[in-house]
Amino acid sequence: MLAETLKNSGIMLVTGYGRPCEVRKEKIIGYLLFAKLFGDVYERMEIDSELYLKRHYDHSAFQYHYTNLSQDAIIKLTSLLEQRIKKMINEVLLHIFDSTALSTSVREERIRQGTRNKEKLTNKFHTMLGYDPPFQLVVVEGMLASDNHTSDANGAGSILKDKENMKGYGFGDAAFEAYDFIDLTLEKNLQPIFKPTKKDVGRKLSAKAQLRKVWNGNPSRMYKDIRGSGECLYGGATRAGLIHTNSIRNDNREKDSLVIGLRQNLLTYLRLKAFVEFVLSRNYFPTTS
Repeated sequence: MLAETLKNSGIMLVTGYGRPCEVRKEKIIGYLLFAKLFGDVYERMEIDSELYLKRHYDHSAFQYHYTNLSQDAIIKLTSLLEQRIKKMINEVLLHIFDSTALSTSVREERIRQGTRNKEKLTNKFHTMLGYDPPFQLVVVEGMLASDNHTSDANGAGSILKDKENMKGYGFGDAAFEAYDFIDLTLEKNLQPIFKPTKKDVGRKLSAKAQLRKVWNGNPSRMYKDIRGSGECLYGGATRAGLIHTNSIRNDNREKDSLVIGLRQNLLTYLRLKAFVEFVLSRNYFPTTS
């Protein structure tokens, strides 16, 4: 599925440098991403390469392909799967903003208050999720990999500003209750439902102040019912071992985080496709007795 989607999407993967691959580049990248979805290391990919690619590939070759793979290719592939999912479900009106940090065992020397220490490096993964209650599914509508110094609101703003024809509600925890992000959410035709912080609002005439006044009504109830549904993305990534990364290069660590969003959309699409094909094969139509 990944290889065919890459082949038909128009994403340019062939650079034209070096000797041509004996296996199609799309198939190599598809298998590489498939293995990454389940936390396989490069040595494990080498062991299984003959099973999936009908040819033995050294683990260094997979590392080379992954290092040269652009983040944009993973983002576009995730977006294509999102479009296929939305063709089979209802219109998504519930949008959840969330982020998480990826842990790593990689350490780097940093000077803190005149003392040189080795600190673990961390990367951040920002997402915009769509939730469809009738189908009980969550689809990744946008994602961004950044360093640990990018705030949740700024990361979500970078995702939302490129979106068009939005409709419905936007949910987020207290980290997203920022003046600029609330204004951007309203500009994109979304009703913001962000959990208030304990700090008082300084701008009394701002949209943030107006939302605070009505928080204890329907917004608070909707937040409690909807917001937690977005955690299934990170729960599944934790079980698959994707929240922790051992990549030394910063660009590879960022791609490791984007794989989390790709995993969610791929598995969601496959479940929907299997359900639709099952219904069509059985020619099933509900009847009343």
